[in-house]
Order: sequence, then structure tokens, then C-alpha cells
Amino acid sequence: MGVARLTKVSVISARSEYVDVAKTLAKFMDFHPLENAQPNFDPKVQELTVKAVRLFSQADQAVKDLGLKVEPGWMDQVFKGIKIERKSFDAAEWDELLRRVERELEPVVQEVRVQKGTLQKVVKDEVDSQTLRDALQLLSDFSVEIGGLRDLHRFKAALCTVPKTTVQELKNSLPEGIFVSQSLNQQDDIIFVAVRVEDAIKLDRALKALEVKPVSIPPSLSQNPAEAYKQLTKDLEALRARKAEVEAALAKISAASGDNLLAMRELSEVARDMLDEARVSGGMKRLATISGYIPAKKEEEFRSAFSRWMVYSEQMTHEKETEVPVLFENKKGVRLWQLVTAEQGIPGNEEVDPTPLVSFVFPIFFGLMFGDFGHGLIFTLFVLFVRQRVTGTKRQWANIFLITGVSSMVFGAIFGEFFGYSLYSALPVPPIAQYLNLDIINRSSSPPTPDISNFVKLMVISMMIGILHLVTGLGLSLYEALRAGEKVEVLVEKLPALTMYISGVGYGIAFIVAGFKFDVLSSTAPVPTLGIPNNVLGEVSLAVLIPSMLVLFVGKAVAVKLGKLEGTTVAGELSNGGLEVFERILQFLSNTISYVRLAVMLLVHAVLLLIIIGFFPLSDLALVPAWVIFNLMVLALEGLIVYVQDLRLHVYEFFTKFYFGNGKPFRRILPERPRIRINWL
Repeated sequence: MGVARLTKVSVISARSEYVDVAKTLAKFMDFHPLENAQPNFDPKVQELTVKAVRLFSQADQAVKDLGLKVEPGWMDQVFKGIKIERKSFDAAEWDELLRRVERELEPVVQEVRVQKGTLQKVVKDEVDSQTLRDALQLLSDFSVEIGGLRDLHRFKAALCTVPKTTVQELKNSLPEGIFVSQSLNQQDDIIFVAVRVEDAIKLDRALKALEVKPVSIPPSLSQNPAEAYKQLTKDLEALRARKAEVEAALAKISAASGDNLLAMRELSEVARDMLDEARVSGGMKRLATISGYIPAKKEEEFRSAFSRWMVYSEQMTHEKETEVPVLFENKKGVRLWQLVTAEQGIPGNEEVDPTPLVSFVFPIFFGLMFGDFGHGLIFTLFVLFVRQRVTGTKRQWANIFLITGVSSMVFGAIFGEFFGYSLYSALPVPPIAQYLNLDIINRSSSPPTPDISNFVKLMVISMMIGILHLVTGLGLSLYEALRAGEKVEVLVEKLPALTMYISGVGYGIAFIVAGFKFDVLSSTAPVPTLGIPNNVLGEVSLAVLIPSMLVLFVGKAVAVKLGKLEGTTVAGELSNGGLEVFERILQFLSNTISYVRLAVMLLVHAVLLLIIIGFFPLSDLALVPAWVIFNLMVLALEGLIVYVQDLRLHVYEFFTKFYFGNGKPFRRILPERPRIRINWL
């Protein structure tokens, strides 16, 4: 269900023709290369791979230098209108295709490299100038030539800025020195200090100990601090102007060649990845071979495409190989929901693909929790707007949310909800909820209040939906075990777990009908909907529940004793069995109660809208903007919460009963990419 049958194929060709095999594989695309193949590379394909790696490295670096986004995010596509333009490439050979990439890429990469190098130098010069300018800022009003200090022969001199609190300590450290000081500001003095040449080491040590740095101006600048400061200020202005000029040049390149550069990057990446897979060509000297998996229904197409060479095929079954990749195969309407299934992982080879069930149940759950015609309409219109502006996987998610939005409108019509008002008074539609007695808001009261009796009814309906959902999951677990031939697992775990849950639900209903008393056998009241006496339901439920729990408790221990189960002990399985029974009771109870959120979220939604109406009635036109803002806030917040709760019910309540999602995804050797399309001639 939802998973394609695969065929293992091998193509054998003369090594001189293996480049053509690689091109044909790219043209066929639906080929999953065999992993752990012998690492012997075909020289010609290896050469092409190296070239593709080099081109991708150049393109990727240019993309980074220009600050381009490889894939625009949701916000960029939806609100900035950034679109991905697809470019077609016609080629007869891989070498021809890579030469075209090289021709188109080289001038852009070279120009970006030059401008980026210039920018880096300008930025470095700017930082250096800014640092030196900041160092001279204190001396910007100190006009004296200090260059001659380096030319003294009999003395060692230094000009330093010294904190006033350190001046005396510096003088005490150099009693034989000559000091001339001048106040710079309230915190610092500028000091000229000179010592004899033989005392130069003392001067250096004293300055280092007191963390005083001498004023040093590069020879390229005026040795007058005030003049040097002015010169650096002018240099900074020139460097900033040059920086803006180079950044504008890079922005111009980005605008003119950005899309094409991204396409070149994607094309070289595709070539690199695909050729890297294809270069593994077996260990024979004169013959090249490559093996992998294809969809079984495309075997004839594959043989036709590779008719020039020898092709061997083998149908894959679970018994033959368990490491076979998994390829989803669902109808168009169901295919969207593979994204939700993939949140838990890809189905293993012996697992059932739950996508068809998800495609039916997920939108129903969403609509139940978010049943408001008005909010559903706004949500749907917004998703339609988003859908027109996004591509690829984002569009698939938009389609999913489009379906959930329509589901919200449908359930909003059923419940009669329209922005917290009665839909029946706003639109000429039949009062479905009144016919079904499912109004969650009592609008006859003033102010309107939740209808608790109908809410309780919705809680019961939610739990019944949850029971059906969980029984389906347990049933699928049993089906998977039967299909895999796990007879012991079926008899001691899968089947008793299913019967335990169904009979446990029956006993729970009898417990409630009996007035929440465990003595259900003494109650003869008819069970609502079922119409049978309560004690009969209790007897049948207990007759199934107790043996089911007993089998779960001792079943595996008995299997170990009979030699049907290895790798464990009787005592160990008895201990595990007791824990499993206890865990199953808690798990089934919590799982079932968890589905009450279907009704609770609907009630919360309705109550929030009643609060908004109470504070911001539409009768007061001045409050209409606030009403709109708070409705949009509820729409955004609850839409997210409902999606998370819907996903939780599937991933944590439903999938955990039968689905592990540990399959290996089918990886096409040349998958579809958003920016490029290769047309092989």
C-alpha cells in the first residue's frame, strides 16, 4: 500500500562506452545506485567528476561571495516575491554540458573574485585606518613633529599617553629620566620621556609593566599627530567611498547574473553528485558495470534505454534482501501527504505505508479542531496566495494546508461557526448543527455561553474516533506481523494487544453505563447506541479482556519454554510480560483520552472568539480594527497549534502502534531540481 515494487538491475558495457552509460542513467533518472559497491573508478567518468567538483567549488564560492541564497525561504518567496526561474540545458554528452557550464561560469566567477578581493583589501585597509585613527584621536590636537625621536643617538625617547593616576609611578620608575608632560583631558596626560641609550631597557620594562604604549605613527603618514589624524580621516572617507563602490559593483553582478550563477551552481552540483555515483564501475579491466534499483514497472523502459549493453535484472522480495530502498508510490491526491508520513520516517520494506490513511484522517482532524467557516475561508485564501508564490516542496505543503483550510470551512458549516457568530444568521445555509444537536455555543443565552451537554457529546464522538483510529493502527501492526510470518509475535503480542484494547473499550463503556462502578455484571441497563444490556457487554468484554492480558503476561515465557523464542529466559519474559500489561493499560488509556483534544480545541476556539466579540463588538465601528487584529491573531496562533496537535495524534498516538519509519529512501541518481532541466539530445 503506497510502496512501489523494485527491481535490481545491473548494466555491463565496454569501458570505452561507460560515459554513454552515465549519460543514459542521467536521462532515465529513476535509478538508485547500489551502495557499498567496489570503489573502482572509471578513468573517463572520474575525469568528468573532478571537473564537476571544481566547477561546483567555483560557483559555490561565487554564490557565497555575492551573498545569494541557494534556496529562498518562505518569507522571501511569499512576501518579497522572489521566484525561482528554471533554465533548460540541451546537451548530447556530459563533457559538452560541463564545457558549457565552464564557459558561462568563468567570466562571472573571475569578476566576482576580482571584486571580492578588492573589497577584502579595502575592508582591511579601512579597519587598519580606523584603528590607527582611534589611537591618535586623543592626540588630534597635539601638533608637534615626533619623527625625530627615532634618529636620536645618545638618548632613547618615547612619546606616550599616560593616565594621570599612573604618571607619578612612571616617573618613580625612571628617576634618571627626563619628563615633559602636558594635560590632554581629565583622564590622560601626554608625556615625553627620554633616558640615556644604556638605560633603554629600563624604559621599555617600565612602559610594559605599567601597560603604557608609546605613540607610533607609520612612516607613510605625517609624524605630526594632528596632521596624521587629519590625513587618516580623509583616507577613511576615501576607503568608505571605495567600499561602497565595490559593494555596488557586486550588487550589480548579483542582479545581472545571480539567477544564472545559481543555475550553474545547481547544474555543477547535480553533475558532481551523479557522476560521483556513476564513476564506480566495477573491478574488470575491459568491462564496466553498475548496479542499482529501479521501479519494477519501468523495467521494460530501462531495458529499452540500455539496449546497447547487457542488462541483468532480479525482482526484489522481502526474503531476498532487506536493504532494498523504499520508493513511495501513491496516487496524485494521496502523494501530497507523504510529507506528513516522512515526519516519522520512510516505511521499511515490511511496513505498511500509512499515507493513504493520513490523507483521509489528517484533514478531518484539522477541521474538527478548527471548525470555523470564516477563519477557514481566510486561511484558505491566504494559502492560495502563498501557493502561487512558492515552488517545490513548499508548494506541496501549501496544497496540504489548502485541503485543511477547506476542511475547516466544511466543519465550520456543520457547527455553524462564523468568526464566533452563528453562520446560519450570516449566510443562507441549513442549520446542520441544530439538526444534529451539535451546537457548541448556546446563543439563546445572554451573553452566549458554551453548551456543555453538546460539548460532552463531542468529547464522546472524539473518543470514538480515537478508538477507531487506534484499532486501525493495532490492526495494521497485526497485519505486518502476519505478512512477515512472525507467528509467535502474532500469537503472544500483536493479536492479544488488539483484543485487549477492543475488549478494554467495551468494559470501559460498561463501567460508565453502570454509574462508574466496577460491578458491571449487575447492571442491566441498555447500552446507548448498541442497544444491548450492559451486563452482556460487560461479560463479553471481560471474557476477552482477561485472557488477552494473560497471554500478554505469560505468552512469551511459554514460547521460551517451548523453544519457540530464543535469546531470553522464562523469568525474564515473565517480568517483561507483567510490565507490558501494566504499560499497555496506561498507554491505551492515555492514547484514547488524548483524542479528546479534538473537541477541546474546537471549544477553545469558539470561546476565544466569544471573548473577542464581548470586548470588541462589531456594533461599535471604532472597535472593528481591534476585532480584525485579534481574529487574525487567533487564526495564526490556533492554526499553528491545531497543526501541531493533528501531527501529534498521528506521530505519537497512531504511528507508534505499527510504524517505525526506518526505511531507506529511494534516491534517484539524478533527481529533479528547481532551477535546471537537462534535455539530453
